[in-house]
Amino acid sequence: MIMAFICRFPFWPIAPIFGPEALPTLLAIAGIIFSIIMIIDCLKRPASKFYCPLTKEAEYDKLIWAAGILLSLQFYFVGAIVYFFVVKRAKPDAGK
Repeated sequence: MIMAFICRFPFWPIAPIFGPEALPTLLAIAGIIFSIIMIIDCLKRPASKFYCPLTKEAEYDKLIWAAGILLSLQFYFVGAIVYFFVVKRAKPDAGK
C-alpha cells in the first residue's frame, strides 16, 4: 500500500499538464483570454466604428455586444467569435 503511493507520487503533479484533459483545459484558457480581449475591444470602440449597427445610431451597441460576449462564455465563447467576425474584422462601407 505504501509502496504504491511512493512509486506513484513523483508523477501525479504533472498529470494535469500532460494528461488527457490538457487540451480542453488549454482551449478553455485560450477562449477566456480571447473573450476578455474582445470585451476590452468592444468597450473601447467608439459608436461610429460599429459598421453593422444593431440599434438606431448605434447608441446601445456596446452594451448589447458586451452582454452577448459575457453571456456566451458558457457556450464555447460563441459571442466573442461572432463579435470578432462581425465587428472587429468588418470592412467599412466605401460609400459612407
